[in-house]
Amino acid sequence: MADHRGYQLHLSKGDFILKNTEGRTQKVKKIFSVLRDFCPEHQSLKCLDIGCSSGIITSLLGQALSMTIGMDIDQGAVNYAKKHHLSSRIQFLTADAMSLPFKDGSFDVIICNHIYEHVPNAYQMMEEIFRVLKEDGFCYFSAGNKYMIMEGPYVLPFLSWLPKPLAHLYLKMMRKGNLYCEEHLSLWGLKNLVKRFRIRDYTLPIIKDPEKVSATDLFNSQSFSYKWIRSVAPYLYPWISTSIWVLTKKG
Repeated sequence: MADHRGYQLHLSKGDFILKNTEGRTQKVKKIFSVLRDFCPEHQSLKCLDIGCSSGIITSLLGQALSMTIGMDIDQGAVNYAKKHHLSSRIQFLTADAMSLPFKDGSFDVIICNHIYEHVPNAYQMMEEIFRVLKEDGFCYFSAGNKYMIMEGPYVLPFLSWLPKPLAHLYLKMMRKGNLYCEEHLSLWGLKNLVKRFRIRDYTLPIIKDPEKVSATDLFNSQSFSYKWIRSVAPYLYPWISTSIWVLTKKG
């Protein structure tokens, strides 16, 4: 299965979220918590951060790993990253996730954090991730579900549920843009997307113990709503807004 969306070349322009150091730092804390749990001896790993945008997450990863390369199709974002995040252990380049400019088996770990919905062909991207990942490497894969209630960047309910013509109209009516380019998949679609990989699923463990994985920005374990979410999450799993998986190659 393949789709034919266009490239989203300028996601960083005017987007405060992508340059929000506090918010991105919180995201990397969650990534590190999962990495430490899956691979305690992570300090010597060579990492590729796909869709690095303005480089905040890449730079933080680079402080703990031996080498981190951040790449993005957005030239403006990469230029910003190069200017603001200088280190001998960090590199940035402009490149296409569907045609990674690296040799087979180049990386110990790959970060693919909410990227698949922005890529013209997510299946081709996953083939490239499989190719450049070492045989004993792993991919941190965080992915939004088509049936999420609220889509973060637009703050509009049920946007991803709609057929594209209605989604475009919805954005225009709410003055949030003209075209809805993202293409989210259901849980079953996501599993098909990563079918060449084994999945270690961290989604429910994160909901169960948000403190352990630095997810307290998402869940307040003392609140009534969290206790309700925790109790029903196993039953509503196919509709949880975000899946967090660690992917390893099948033999």
